Amino acid sequence: MLVRGDSLPMQPEPVVLVASSEFTLKSYPVRRTLEQRLVDDLKFALASSGFTGFRVEKDAARFVVCGIREPTLAAQVCRNVFGVAYAAPARLLVRPSLEDVTTCIRDEAEQRLQDNQSFAIRAHRSTPGTIPRRDVELKGGSEVLQALKHRGVRVDLSNPDVTVFADLVGDDAYVYAERLLGPGGLPLTSQWKMLAVLDSGPLTILAACAMMRRGCVVELFVPLSHRIKSLAAQSQLNLATRLATRVTRPNYKAFTIDIDQLLANVGSATVSWKECARAAAIKFARQKRFRAVIFGDVTGNLDAIVESHFAKAEVPIFYPLLGLEREDLVELSQLIGIAEDELETQKLEQALLTFNRAVDSLKVEMDNLSVHEVQL
Repeated sequence: MLVRGDSLPMQPEPVVLVASSEFTLKSYPVRRTLEQRLVDDLKFALASSGFTGFRVEKDAARFVVCGIREPTLAAQVCRNVFGVAYAAPARLLVRPSLEDVTTCIRDEAEQRLQDNQSFAIRAHRSTPGTIPRRDVELKGGSEVLQALKHRGVRVDLSNPDVTVFADLVGDDAYVYAERLLGPGGLPLTSQWKMLAVLDSGPLTILAACAMMRRGCVVELFVPLSHRIKSLAAQSQLNLATRLATRVTRPNYKAFTIDIDQLLANVGSATVSWKECARAAAIKFARQKRFRAVIFGDVTGNLDAIVESHFAKAEVPIFYPLLGLEREDLVELSQLIGIAEDELETQKLEQALLTFNRAVDSLKVEMDNLSVHEVQL
């Protein structure tokens, strides 16, 4: 529970209300660990965005960012943190009366509603308190209708244009009308450290983020080339930087490899650059003790992959996008901030079918291969 002194003013305090994702499914010790990691990630993300003097506190089943002047901007930052279900710029009322809560609801509705729009009031109580949830909804709706009847607003509980929420925690209340959806999942570092091969453009970023939603820290293995347009250094590092903006940990890095040199070492026209890059990534992952490797393929024979890759690579291989429909990819890209027109879901090269040969052919040549670390 948030602690407030009796001498503090009763004016609503701007805050950001953050809802976590999946935590309630965990045991108490695991949940406490996940909650602390999420708090650390929220602090890192806000501090990296220039916010100072704030604090992140736990209040019932929510996290509250206090001490901020721009809650909308802060909520935009918090929504990008893995483990966040949604972030809402809100106003906190400390030990208010029912009239205080409904007045705040009316003010929020006046700011959000346009002429002839519909609205609904949704109140939720997390812990016991003196203000009945039902009274908040009835009296709040009545206040809004009375105040805005000249603008033609109406109640619509099924499909409102604007919903004003009142979260009641003990004798306190949070009022807000906007929920910014986050990526959900688990906080970073709660699971394995993995290596993603940046050989499929934005699809690799989606694949990496899909595993980051499961709590994995994902670093990138970035093939670069002077001859292959899709592997130009500037475009590849720009993509890598876009993933870096989603990482709420310091000293995030990527690893680059000269694919032209690799192909020259192999000396075989029958092996594609993608096969070489993936074989090099797996060898590098084994050397640096990454727990798994991620590929961004959206097509392929999963049975063939299981039979060949896991036995040959000696490190788990994940294909988080394999079998997803385009609608699923678009939904994931929207959460991550990748434009739909950037997605290229055409069939990728037949690296899956010839991958084992590439691993064997690079067994010796990889020993002297140079991989460079890049700070993102």
